[in-house]
Amino acid sequence: MTDGFNYRLLRAGLAAASGRTHRSLVDACAHPRAAQDQVLQRILSDNAGTVFGADHRFGSVAGFEDYQRAVPVQTYEDLREGIERQEATGEPCLTAEQPVYYNQTSGTVTAPKNIPLTKAGLARIQRLQRLAAYALSRRTSALGGKVFVVSGAAHEGTMPAGTPYGSASGQLYASQGALLRRRYVLPASVSDIADYDARYLTMAVLGAADSSVTAMATANPSTFVRLMDVLNTHAEMVLTAVATGKLPAGCTVEHRSDQLGLRADPKRAAALGRCLETAGELTFADIWSDLRAVVTWTGGSCGLAVERLGPMLTNGCPVFELGYLASEVSGTVNIDPIKGSCVATLADNFFEFAERDAWEDAADEADRGLQTCTLADLETGRDYYVIVTTADGLYRYDMNDIVRVTDWVDRAPVLSFVQKGKGVTSITGEKLYESQVISAVTAAVAELGTVTPFFIMLADEAEVTYTLYVELASTPDAVSEASVAGDLASNIERSLRHANVEYDAKRASGRLAPLRVRFLAAGTGDAYRRQRVADGQRDVQFKYLRLQYSAECSFGFDDFLTAV
Repeated sequence: MTDGFNYRLLRAGLAAASGRTHRSLVDACAHPRAAQDQVLQRILSDNAGTVFGADHRFGSVAGFEDYQRAVPVQTYEDLREGIERQEATGEPCLTAEQPVYYNQTSGTVTAPKNIPLTKAGLARIQRLQRLAAYALSRRTSALGGKVFVVSGAAHEGTMPAGTPYGSASGQLYASQGALLRRRYVLPASVSDIADYDARYLTMAVLGAADSSVTAMATANPSTFVRLMDVLNTHAEMVLTAVATGKLPAGCTVEHRSDQLGLRADPKRAAALGRCLETAGELTFADIWSDLRAVVTWTGGSCGLAVERLGPMLTNGCPVFELGYLASEVSGTVNIDPIKGSCVATLADNFFEFAERDAWEDAADEADRGLQTCTLADLETGRDYYVIVTTADGLYRYDMNDIVRVTDWVDRAPVLSFVQKGKGVTSITGEKLYESQVISAVTAAVAELGTVTPFFIMLADEAEVTYTLYVELASTPDAVSEASVAGDLASNIERSLRHANVEYDAKRASGRLAPLRVRFLAAGTGDAYRRQRVADGQRDVQFKYLRLQYSAECSFGFDDFLTAV
């Protein structure tokens, strides 16, 4: 069969599988309140017999306001015991249907979050992925050739009772239908390579060997920036592999090179070599001259990575928003990539929102829980915190994510991710928590035999790293400062990597640069407090926020560095 026939077959298959779903979602956008009422009642009815459902009177909840009063806003730690007990015993603690998979991500404590997914839940995510692919195919020719998709590992381990956990995106990538799998450049087994250097090198070889790629997709664009850096750093090794059809030593994959689609192609290697010699480095435009689309996150800190990626692409190659997707929920789906119409998955999940300033200023959690509104109540240009209820056991779950209403599809808002909420930062998807930083810094400083009157860690999105500004009770002298800073950075990094699986992964892959440590002069913490109070924060309510984005911190810490 010709490539043209395969493409027509793919488009027909996507239309058959997702055309009706697309129309249904567009129709639901005209009546978001009714659609959300139906979803909430279905979730509560299906799980009324669970332990959580009985404890919170699911059977007698009549509508959104009732639900607000019956169920407090939840965090993962509120639900952890029920999640782990259901997996271990099979008791329906949170869902009537037993989870068959756990989507693992970083948590606020050392133990990671394991987000439960039922068989129906996995099917819902797969249906939404196909819907996004259908929307892309009906509005662009991006799927006309091969697709270079980077996903997570499907199987990273098992829970105590044997249920697998890993990346749900990797699990679904591995189980896609033949029509889509045939167009993938990377087999799912590449994601299982444990060594990050070997994994990226393998992806670079397979990508460089295939000239027919028309679309590339991954969650965080920093992955592609890192991939091109690896390709150029090891250009000679990559081109040798393309020429010989053999992966470099150390790149161990389940399949043989020929089963990966890797065959000896000295002409291809020579052509890329000439590009390298002429320009000094390769770009995605060099290896995929017919590249027509990149699908990835563009909001929040990802915007900087997209800017770095831009010069590497073919002229005019569009970057389409992947949507608001998290381990806990597929929050939006892009039903029109040209317009960027990322609407909430309002037929699958129930959404609540809280206006950003009001949520952050709330006196207590109970206060917060009654401040939320529904999808139909949002306003253009406003920022909101997101609370979700899913059919897989998350009830009034605080995502600690901030989204913005940028447009509308009929009466449904188009949502754009802004950033993580207070006390959490994410540059490349690491989701670092303030509690993890406090624990790591406090322990590391104690190892030095001193204490810290003040410290703050800033996420520098432009430099793709974190900077710790620390005021010590005993300041190092000029001779020892560099050594102490190195020890402090090393100890803190070790603690953060142990506590946070996502931070560890991003550091191991090189997507996140090493931590920087800067020492502050005595009294800096007091000066910072005085400025914050002068800026309008009540002195009696002042609380140091130890983890922030550098772009949101107006205090000039670099002006207070020790003068040694």
